[in-house]
Amino acid sequence: NLSQQAVAHMSSFASSPISFRNVVRYVQDLDGNAKLYEALGFQNQGRRGDMVVLKNDEGLSLILHSWEQRPTTYLDTSIGFTIKDSVDAARKYVEDAGFKLLRGPAHGDAGYFFIYGDLDGNPINLVGHHLAPKRGAAAGAAPAPAPAPEQSSS
Repeated sequence: NLSQQAVAHMSSFASSPISFRNVVRYVQDLDGNAKLYEALGFQNQGRRGDMVVLKNDEGLSLILHSWEQRPTTYLDTSIGFTIKDSVDAARKYVEDAGFKLLRGPAHGDAGYFFIYGDLDGNPINLVGHHLAPKRGAAAGAAPAPAPAPEQSSS
């Protein structure tokens, strides 16, 4: 049973190598939608390029991204987790829990992140800091992309 496997996996770690980061929504009208969430008690933390960052009193971060930046192969809402230490430990943690890699880091990402999908393909993002380029790599070069996800036959 997959849920029993996930529970056993979670209890095998003394502490999780990831922490909750945010919820991301893709919207067509950044400013208009920000006002709607402000009416629900979110405080506008400011606009950063193609996104607006909002936070509520409980500390939940809601990121509104421009609809034009929406990855067309994913749903419009994702949950973000911060990679606390090791990228490899964080990836192993979510993979062992049953999540499947949908996309690795890409040039132009606002950070360094992997997108994983649950059983229905609903995305979660593992977000870290930009990695220093490897020796011989051009300054500002994007990290090497992760291998393509395996295709499910179901």
